[in-house]
Amino acid sequence: MNIKDYVSSHYMRIQKILGIKREYAYQDFSIMLPADHRLPVYQHQHPRYDRFLPHIAKKIAANATIIDVGANCGDTLAGMVSENAASKYICIEPDQAFHDELLSNIIRIKKCHPNLDVVTVKHLVGKSLSDVSLEGVGGTKHAVVGKGTQSSKPLDEILAGIACPPVKLLKIDVDGFDYDVIDSAPDLLASQHPILFFEYQCDLEYQKNGFEKTIAWLKTIDYSDWTVFDNFGEIMLRTDDVQQLFQLLEYVWKQNTKAATRTIFYYDILAGTRADAGFIDDALASY
Repeated sequence: MNIKDYVSSHYMRIQKILGIKREYAYQDFSIMLPADHRLPVYQHQHPRYDRFLPHIAKKIAANATIIDVGANCGDTLAGMVSENAASKYICIEPDQAFHDELLSNIIRIKKCHPNLDVVTVKHLVGKSLSDVSLEGVGGTKHAVVGKGTQSSKPLDEILAGIACPPVKLLKIDVDGFDYDVIDSAPDLLASQHPILFFEYQCDLEYQKNGFEKTIAWLKTIDYSDWTVFDNFGEIMLRTDDVQQLFQLLEYVWKQNTKAATRTIFYYDILAGTRADAGFIDDALASY
């Protein structure tokens, strides 16, 4: 870490202790971020960081739903709404502090887009997680199994209580358990086949096995179009061969287990069916 980054990091820690927040501007509105939230730093250093979701969201029709699992304080929602305020949004965030900030930021966004249709849910999403606590720093938190009191609820069950148009995009970012969220929505995925955008990050072998099993299952229900982004937001590969995908997953897994030199930390994966190939073609070509 150079001296400039060190001073910046130290300054953000002081701001967090003092409860100071940072305003972050989009085209027509701004939101407030926790002082230690890394989005401004990352987007300054890496121009494509967290840029693809707003890009693809602007291509989604008004009579469709976008789901954001792991909505955090609403930064991803803000990016997508800045490009598309017409679709319906469902934002799910289990952490109380982040959920409160999400609600506050939605109020800010609605000053510019008063007709925005957004539903928030405060719940941990998954098929089989229990005894979970949420821990983390730097504007993000992850589930730690066996150290808490929270239990997950399947996404299918959550959606059963929400009236919404067909789901076109399902975004998931829950730091290591994205596969479990996918596993909790078999009815949604088999019946509506939304485009998926999820993070592949795993520190434990059971997480790696979970991702591989989930990807293999997705293939059986016609998910055959895979695009891999590095953690800076750049496209690495588009393929219909899951074996190529598994090779890339193995590449970053070796780094996570200190068996190889670190280059990147995780992937974002875009997954779709043959029916959405043209839509994905257009989104990637214009990215």
